[in-house]
Amino acid sequence: MATRASIKFKDSDGNFIANAYHHYDGYPSGLGVKLLELTDGVVVNGLGLGEQLGKRVFNGFGCLAASVIEGLKGGKPGNVYLYSESDYGNAGEEYLYEVVESEDGCQVLVKSLHADIGTGDVFVPVKDVVVIENNK
Repeated sequence: MATRASIKFKDSDGNFIANAYHHYDGYPSGLGVKLLELTDGVVVNGLGLGEQLGKRVFNGFGCLAASVIEGLKGGKPGNVYLYSESDYGNAGEEYLYEVVESEDGCQVLVKSLHADIGTGDVFVPVKDVVVIENNK
């Protein structure tokens, strides 16, 4: 059975950028960890020569969102699909993620629709959930 999840990308003003539906392995220790890896880098406004050597660079938050989706797809068909904003939370998901632009790049947040992490309207940082899951 699939562990479905959706990922909403929002800019620093809270504007919708994209909604990626992820069909399986959507739990925090799977998809959550992958999102942390794929968003680890620096968001810049324009690319310069040699900028941020040794770090992954995203030319704006839209570039970060596109790079994450590309990383999740991995060149393979299926599993990851772009949906509309109104589909977010309405596709049978167990987990909802938000990747939100922040001063230092982005925050990756999660809430569960069927468990006790980030229930209701409360999202929690994925890194905190992963630490709890690893200590069980």
